Parts: sequence; structure tokens; C-alpha cells
Amino acid sequence: MEVIRVLSATVPEALPVLGEAYPAPEFDYTAVLTLSEAVAMLDRPFDLIACSVHFNDGQFYDFLRMTKAHPVARDTPFLVHFTGMESKRHYVSQSVEIASRALGASDIIPIYQWRSELGNEAAFRKYQDVVRKWVGRRASA
Repeated sequence: MEVIRVLSATVPEALPVLGEAYPAPEFDYTAVLTLSEAVAMLDRPFDLIACSVHFNDGQFYDFLRMTKAHPVARDTPFLVHFTGMESKRHYVSQSVEIASRALGASDIIPIYQWRSELGNEAAFRKYQDVVRKWVGRRASA
């Protein structure tokens, strides 16, 4: 099985659950917490980039824009994660989704909602299926 390499531009609060979201040996993730760290990683070959809407105090739009302009990373699937209460406010989530798609995001993932409704294990399984779809892989046996 080929490992799925993920760059996770995240928030400190999410660090404890990234191992559940990206379990070894199928996934190998690199977590970054600042825009400068994230941009420095764009020369590396990742299969997918995942970014929280709260990344580095709201700099996820900047990171998305820089990623889509980067010669190595521009074609890498870029998933935007709703990781908190913003998904409870329809007008906020709708504007984030519209802007993210306009800037080139591949998908918007309501991970907070999935975790609330399904529990962590089922939510992360659902998320892993989405990741596999975007990177063109099937579920591991």
C-alpha cells in the first residue's frame, strides 16, 4: 500500500486528534501551525493539503491563494475544514465555502459537524474516504 502524504495546516487544538484523522500506516501527515511553516512545505510532494478555517488566526485564504499559485503544489487537492462553531452559522459557512471554492479549494469538509453527529471514529472514517477519493485511492483492506 502506498502511503497518502498529507500536509495539515491546523490549529493547536486539533493536534491531539490528527493521529485519528490520519492513521498510520496508510497516512503520513505533517502538521504546521503558521503560514510561514505551511508555505515552506509547498515544495514537498504531498498528495493532499488540509487546512482549518482557523489556521494561523484566519490566514487560510492566504495559504490557499499561495498554494494555488505555487508551481509544485498548485494541483494538489486542497481541503478546507470547518473545525468549530462556524458551521452552526449558515451565513458564515456559506460565505467561507463560496470564497474557498473561488480561490481553488477542492472541497469543504464539515469535520466539526461530522464529529458532533457521528462521533470521532465514524467521522474520521468518513473523512478518510473523502481523502482517498481526492487522491485516487481505494480503502485499505
